[in-house]
Amino acid sequence: MSCPRTISTLLVSLTLAGAALGTVLTNLSAQDLAKIRQVHEEFEAAWLKGDPDGVRGLFTEDCVLLPHHGGRPRVGKKEMDEFWFPTNGPPTTVTKLKVTLESIGGDGQTAYVWGTHEVAWTTVQNGTATSSSYKGTFLNILKKQHNGDWKISHHMWDDPVGQQRQGGTESDIVDRNKAASSPRATSH
Repeated sequence: MSCPRTISTLLVSLTLAGAALGTVLTNLSAQDLAKIRQVHEEFEAAWLKGDPDGVRGLFTEDCVLLPHHGGRPRVGKKEMDEFWFPTNGPPTTVTKLKVTLESIGGDGQTAYVWGTHEVAWTTVQNGTATSSSYKGTFLNILKKQHNGDWKISHHMWDDPVGQQRQGGTESDIVDRNKAASSPRATSH
């Protein structure tokens, strides 16, 4: 067996073994990785402080939210506001948010992060407080900005189908109810 062929076989084997073990080969610098982790820490902190501007500031202007269970994508900060911070929605307080990063990868200009999250919140409607929570998964795509900071450009999340999620705007609830009662949703 020739030396170049042996080296090629070894490199392919190491790459496949790394993929099987969840190791990600990335071109992100240590500084980029730290900044990307910081974005997710700030995401948690802003929600827990009830700071909509802090949340908004972590996203690009043309951001895309991809809600759970195939909900309608929300494009741009205006639609983000309508979805997460509706002016006519009931007062809602996030009481727990734990984001666990499982993997970070990218090329130095674009990065992806996936992991799990736990979220709990309380909504007050007509003087009655209702608490809800769920655990789920997320996938974020981040873009490096001209100043070297990273911002989330795409945020996708999901929770197990068996978990009942409450909240959102009236139109979101109507969208979910329509989807649940459609023939496509109930047929196998």
